[in-house]
Amino acid sequence: MRVSKMRTCLAALTAILAVSICPGLSMASPVPSDHALMQESFQQFDQNLNSGWRLLQVRRDYLGAAHAMLEYLSVHSATLKPWQEDSLAFHLGHVYALAGKRQEAIHWFQKSIADHRMDNPTYAESFIAFLENKKPVLIADRRIIATRRPGPLRTNDLREMDAMLEYFGEPFEAAWGALNCHNPAAGSATAAWIACCGAIDAKYRKLFLQHGIKLRSE
Repeated sequence: MRVSKMRTCLAALTAILAVSICPGLSMASPVPSDHALMQESFQQFDQNLNSGWRLLQVRRDYLGAAHAMLEYLSVHSATLKPWQEDSLAFHLGHVYALAGKRQEAIHWFQKSIADHRMDNPTYAESFIAFLENKKPVLIADRRIIATRRPGPLRTNDLREMDAMLEYFGEPFEAAWGALNCHNPAAGSATAAWIACCGAIDAKYRKLFLQHGIKLRSE
């Protein structure tokens, strides 16, 4: 699969990532057993909001989601295409960052672009810059993204980078929670979304209020 294939998939998932902390899943959705997760197709496991590792992430079980992805990579190592491995590596970086596991997150974000298969590695590099506290690099990455052709992908990428700049030096989960839980265009009114965002608001209440965010509960 060509380099553009992975970026195409990441493009389709950018909006998903923008709400992936608390996607609109029913809290009644059961998490399959490890064995059942390993039987899912790559599409089901990695690219579907209603299955795979996201059923763990919606419960803020970020390390559980990471464990599932690591196991999936191992079990399917002989059949996964290179771009699929890169996609899983990128998502591993994402959930480790949400869990506050900085070194692990940096490792997997770097791995997702190490083989130069992504046609625009700046997207992943911006997350690395945030985690490595390299604000000038993050600003430079944003400028690169801003030169791309206008469209939903560029808009979402810039929103993500703006959130990381606003919350630079704070936990990654705070930046994502502020962006996703308080963006009228993101999320839903489902019980899962409300409960997840409520937990994030409670954890970062003081920080969010300092940034002028009106919390749902107040």
